[in-house]
Amino acid sequence: MFCQKIKDNFLFILNYVALLISLCVAAQATADEANLCIREETYIGGCHLAEKKSRLLSFCTQGRNVIYRIGSEKKLEMEYVFSKEKPLTRWVDKATYTTYFGFRSGRYGYSFGVPQQTFGARAFLEVTLGNQTVMSRRCTQNSFGKDDLESEAIREADDAKIRISGFIFPPD
Repeated sequence: MFCQKIKDNFLFILNYVALLISLCVAAQATADEANLCIREETYIGGCHLAEKKSRLLSFCTQGRNVIYRIGSEKKLEMEYVFSKEKPLTRWVDKATYTTYFGFRSGRYGYSFGVPQQTFGARAFLEVTLGNQTVMSRRCTQNSFGKDDLESEAIREADDAKIRISGFIFPPD
């Protein structure tokens, strides 16, 4: 009886230690996720794009700004800083529960979609020129991030207005 209690306690402690180790490994993997944020910024979302270039897409925040970056750790291809005066647009599609982040730069539109958190769902990037899609990339892993971040650098788009416009996103 005494030996059985010792064995049960030992197994409980062993399972507890295994759980702690797995939680630490998972936390470290999340902390080490590659992104393009600099030390003073907070990573709020992004992903590795599924493509030969193996680029990273990152949304970061620092102070009142949100920053979009795409490229590699060695070569940054684009950086766009959003503020209260020049905000990033966020739209939650009420039909699919996909959260879209979008902006326009010149004649190009950039839209990063974060689908509802379900098995197999992948975030994606779409770039348009006028009304034509010129690039569409999926992420290699689930990339949910903080799609509900509150910031004065993020403007909410009304779902009904996006639908009435023929799903033009990001809006002009």
